[in-house]
Amino acid sequence: MEWKARMESDEAELRALIDDLGRHQGSGLRARIEREYALRSLSRKLEEMRSFVEDCLCGRNSYEQSLLEYKMRIEYPLYSHLDSLSALPREFVDWSCA
Repeated sequence: MEWKARMESDEAELRALIDDLGRHQGSGLRARIEREYALRSLSRKLEEMRSFVEDCLCGRNSYEQSLLEYKMRIEYPLYSHLDSLSALPREFVDWSCA
């Protein structure tokens, strides 16, 4: 299935972005700029993945949608977790701690 290969690749890219955030710890100007860039990249990637998932769900009946959503949560936990967090209002999630 093509969607599985894409989701695995995207999940690996999410891991790399999270690792990148961890490398840019510090209070210097350069670290803050690189961290902000990594946060924006993470946000764009999540939006791209969310759009892809919505495309995969489109045109399916409710049973198929529920089954696919369940598989997404189980097989791609990082995406599911970050997607849930990104749906919350900014005052509830402190992305600077990522």
